[in-house]
Amino acid sequence: MDSTRAVGSNRRVYKIHGKIFMIVTDAADGAMVTIKVDPIRAEILRQQYVEISSGHGMNRRHWISITASDAISREVFENEVRESYRLVRAKLPTAERTSDGRRKRSLSGKQLQAVARMLASGLPGVDHGRPFVEKLDVYKVGGKVFMIVTDDPNELIITVRAEPEQRGNLFERFASVTAGRYLDKDRWISVGAGKGITQTVVSDVVKASYRLVLDTVPRRERPAGITDV
Repeated sequence: MDSTRAVGSNRRVYKIHGKIFMIVTDAADGAMVTIKVDPIRAEILRQQYVEISSGHGMNRRHWISITASDAISREVFENEVRESYRLVRAKLPTAERTSDGRRKRSLSGKQLQAVARMLASGLPGVDHGRPFVEKLDVYKVGGKVFMIVTDDPNELIITVRAEPEQRGNLFERFASVTAGRYLDKDRWISVGAGKGITQTVVSDVVKASYRLVLDTVPRRERPAGITDV
């Protein structure tokens, strides 16, 4: 854990491996602490204490700010700080290892795309083609897009669908995961080669995208054999 305070600032920022889990703001009328929290827990705490509000300067759904007060016991405060630390730590990338204990290597752009293509092609009911432009290899299930592979030597990426929570997690963990290039940026992500992008990560995002899109396909039009995907 480390903490920093900019010169002249009244805020001290606490981090674990570069990720913020607590901000302490000094003020004339007392200190305010901003920490990460589960959204449901945040709503409960805001209803219980007037001293607890949505996170100042942070994502207001996932962070809360606690103003110093006798109404907030030390036990409550310490529990919430520990939980914030745990939540942030849980999202840090872990070293993926092979069965013999060796660390898995990050994929190159070409390897990433090859893994994605091989996996997607083996999923039930998948077909692919180039309906938009020649450089975009589009993979569909039930006639709906779930992955796009960009055939451009200067942009070796895949673009897949992702849920909001998964998007946020991936954005925090990997610098090479960005908002989707071609489709709704709130629902799609683009994944390029980078630190921590392993075969497991690629497999997870492709399968998750397939399942999300498959859920929008009418049951009578879904392919057989999808129970293990």
